[in-house]
Amino acid sequence: MTYSVLRVSQFVVITLLVACIITDSCKTSKFKSKMTVVNSSADIQGLLDIETPVGARLSGKYRKSFGYKTMKDRAPVILTKVIDTMSRNKESIINKYGEEASAELKQVMGNISQLRSELMTNKPLQLLILSDSEKDGDARLWNDRIRDKAINDSSPVTWFETDWLLCETYMYRRLRQIYALTQNLSSLDCFEEQKEYAFTSALNSISALAKYTLDLANKTDNHISSANKEDFIALMKLNLWGNRCDLSHSGGVAVNASQHCAPMDRLSMIDPNLLIDNTSSVWDLLTKAATGRDVIIDVVLDNAGYELFTDLSLALFVTRHKLATKIRFYVKNHPWYISDVTAKDCRWTIESMKNSTNSKLQEFGKICGDYFDSGTWTIEDEPFWTSPYDFSQMKIKAPDLYSKLSEAKLIIFKGDLNYRKLMGDINWEHTTDLVTALRGFRPSNLVTLRTLKADVCVGLLPGKADDLCSQHGGNDWLVSGQYGVIHASIDAQVD
Repeated sequence: MTYSVLRVSQFVVITLLVACIITDSCKTSKFKSKMTVVNSSADIQGLLDIETPVGARLSGKYRKSFGYKTMKDRAPVILTKVIDTMSRNKESIINKYGEEASAELKQVMGNISQLRSELMTNKPLQLLILSDSEKDGDARLWNDRIRDKAINDSSPVTWFETDWLLCETYMYRRLRQIYALTQNLSSLDCFEEQKEYAFTSALNSISALAKYTLDLANKTDNHISSANKEDFIALMKLNLWGNRCDLSHSGGVAVNASQHCAPMDRLSMIDPNLLIDNTSSVWDLLTKAATGRDVIIDVVLDNAGYELFTDLSLALFVTRHKLATKIRFYVKNHPWYISDVTAKDCRWTIESMKNSTNSKLQEFGKICGDYFDSGTWTIEDEPFWTSPYDFSQMKIKAPDLYSKLSEAKLIIFKGDLNYRKLMGDINWEHTTDLVTALRGFRPSNLVTLRTLKADVCVGLLPGKADDLCSQHGGNDWLVSGQYGVIHASIDAQVD
């Protein structure tokens, strides 16, 4: 889905409207002062009116890049919507968290407004507040990263001029801190409502896919039959295109799964949009491994809602047909990029299915619940996924996690952010091979399922990127979510 960029004048109108809403609900002049209109990013000096140079890290300092558009338009709107949600749900939040949360809620909204102002005026990233809160335990790590970046660049780390990956992830970490430092709202997930709606609004598509998956899972054919290979390929593609339902890409607006996420009857129609398809190599790996000892598959999740359901569909098929004996689902340990899956989101999804009035969805939910209860499937909560580092740094920064991933026969990385972290958010030549772009990150065989929503992509045949640029009149094909990859590195030397 292509996200329509707001013009500066439109954004100022939205900012003023939100200011009026919050001022009316809070009735405090102190908070009103925090909602002043800030300068447009067009006023920021020192930005370059060019696309990202080849070999450079993606950054908002390049005005013709998607990183710039994100920091100028999408990121401020995301923060605005968080404030609006808090204001709109003020009464229900106070009912849930207690009357003492009322003053904290005003404080939270004011702090988010301040965060947005810092972003829009390209201030340096503030160091996180060190506290005794366990949920704030990685603040020192983030601060070290910001300081090291400032030293290496010999300049302050500002929102537009530093690496896009660093400042964008910092925005969500800073947002987490705003809640974590309160007494009553530390467990509040400001994106919970949107994630749950992403699931319930897609129930028609989810129910149809539940029946489809159960039919495939209940087949009695030999698990390595050609028919099962075709079923596996279909579920992999459904899992890939489910990544189109990404709330951070749409600015928090729910995406219609039936229109954008490739229902079963439309898979073949969009095969030309699959730029790299290594699904057969993944199948060959798993069928060979299935004849031996225990097989672990690790899935590094991306979005809740419809996409998480497609993750579970693929896992159910793989488990039923004995292509894996254990599947570990890696979640985010706090709210992240609006729709990223947390452990709570995963449990809520299972319970919602088990309590559904649709018999197939009930059956699907019970099977998933039983797999989690038995330990065949597990939810893994690792802090590295919300750290400021890309995956090439995992071996040093999180050696235990790197070792844990090496136990898996296959690691499935879902979504655009995981892809960017695999690539180091570097603007590689599009013909660069995957192993080169991984820069030493080789814990095991891996495959990345990602619809393109950032201007980085490797592994394309010579001339393919030029053809796409010509077809689309520029680089929009890299960021629209129209195209996808199932890109694997199999049986190469691993560390």
